[in-house]
Amino acid sequence: MDGGSDTNDSFLPLAEAAVRLGLSRLKLREAIAKGVVPARRDNQGYWRVDLSALPGNLKAAINAAPALPADLMSALFDEIEELSADLDNAQTLTERLATLAGTQADTLEKVTAALEARTHERDRLGDLAGRALAAADEAETRAARLQQTTDSAMALLDRAAGAIEGVQAEMARIKADAAQKDEMIAGHGVQLDRLFTLSEQALEKAAEARRAPGLIARVFGTSRK
Repeated sequence: MDGGSDTNDSFLPLAEAAVRLGLSRLKLREAIAKGVVPARRDNQGYWRVDLSALPGNLKAAINAAPALPADLMSALFDEIEELSADLDNAQTLTERLATLAGTQADTLEKVTAALEARTHERDRLGDLAGRALAAADEAETRAARLQQTTDSAMALLDRAAGAIEGVQAEMARIKADAAQKDEMIAGHGVQLDRLFTLSEQALEKAAEARRAPGLIARVFGTSRK
């Protein structure tokens, strides 16, 4: 197996791979020992599991694959050694945490004292925060009122716009009626002009007839005496 460090995301630590596959760590070691799951050791000697090439039914493949007892014993000892190492690491970490907790106790006391010394400042800030919240509530109320006033104004503007459109439509209708009446008046004027012209022509002919008595006699078949 390759002993170099592996940066491929498909190679996972054994514990993480077991969680993803839904297997126990020991069952996954058995699958590695049987060659069902590909894996290789890293620089620290821990197994890195390749999840990119797994059989379709993993559990069935593990149960069906044969394995040498020596390989299974080796997998079991690997699990025991790794658990022991994890336990040692956990104990070491616990001791370090205990030491850290002890060293932090004094710091915690100092911080507590500082917090108590700033109680007045905290209360003052709390009062300021309360005032700020009250001011924010008042501003929100005023904003709501302003929005309501704006909505009312917009409604009035809409109504005014509708009224203006109605007036404009009525004015357009009146202009159309006036244009039609002007056209009718103009037609009547033409007829009156023609009537006056005909009347003048008739009067002129009547005057000429008076100045020509022979013509009247001829017309009426009589002669003046």
